[in-house]
Amino acid sequence: MPEVKQPDMSCFPYRRKKFYAILTIPLFILLIAVFIYLWSFSFVLSIIYLSFYLLICLFQAYCCAYQECPYIGGFCPAVSGIMPSSLLAGLLYGKKMSRKSKVLFNLNAAIAFTALVAFILLPIYWIAKLGILHVIGYVIFYLGYYLVFLLTICPACAIRETCPGGKLQGLVLGKRRTAAS
Repeated sequence: MPEVKQPDMSCFPYRRKKFYAILTIPLFILLIAVFIYLWSFSFVLSIIYLSFYLLICLFQAYCCAYQECPYIGGFCPAVSGIMPSSLLAGLLYGKKMSRKSKVLFNLNAAIAFTALVAFILLPIYWIAKLGILHVIGYVIFYLGYYLVFLLTICPACAIRETCPGGKLQGLVLGKRRTAAS
């Protein structure tokens, strides 16, 4: 039976907070700009956009608790700026989840990922109204953000062995980690 990977506590608390902020602040500026831009078309559209973000955070919170992430309740170097997931996990589940369900974990992870994809894709139609260069810029920004995140934030994160982003980063760099390393 494979050994369950534990968080790397040598990476807790997270030490690259300034770099995380340098990477995440421009993302939040973009998200706020998109929210305001969508509002210019429809208040409901911007609320739907915000709702996708909140859904990501809510369903990711279960995943945080399930994985016993050491960042629960405090600062978390979460991808896409979904730091509220850590706080929600602390409020909803506490530091240690009493009952875990792999089925619920997979369901929550799938819903969070679907909401993330919807969050990213929803504004494209309206951004296209500004011109194709804006869409290209939007896509390049997101791809660049994720690439830099995977290469700089994930390697120093305590849950890089169990987090999908951390696993992807390991595959991209060709790193095969063992329980002993």
